Amino acid sequence: MFVVSRYFLWVTGRLTTSVTLRLDPGRRYLLTGGLTGKYGAEYGQVFISTVCVRRGSDQVLCGVRDDPADSPADNIRRLNIDEFLENATRVTVKLRSDGGGHRAEGILYDIT
Repeated sequence: MFVVSRYFLWVTGRLTTSVTLRLDPGRRYLLTGGLTGKYGAEYGQVFISTVCVRRGSDQVLCGVRDDPADSPADNIRRLNIDEFLENATRVTVKLRSDGGGHRAEGILYDIT
């Protein structure tokens, strides 16, 4: 297992920001992340917004999860990301803030 990429997101106010990570569909990954800072009493959350998966030599399907409740059941009420990705060509992580300031960061590991 080794680190492929690190990401850092921050936002102030009622905004959303994102980062997209390109992946090799022949590798297996572990994506981690979470909120690492906040000021103000407002709500912030970090989540996987989109995962694109290769389903054949000429087909890539992208699943949108812009409602964090669409994430796997064990992640619904958590503020962290920990998900295994296989056959994926890219993944987008979003940080959403309802005000105040929020910071998120995470690591993409290659576990193949």
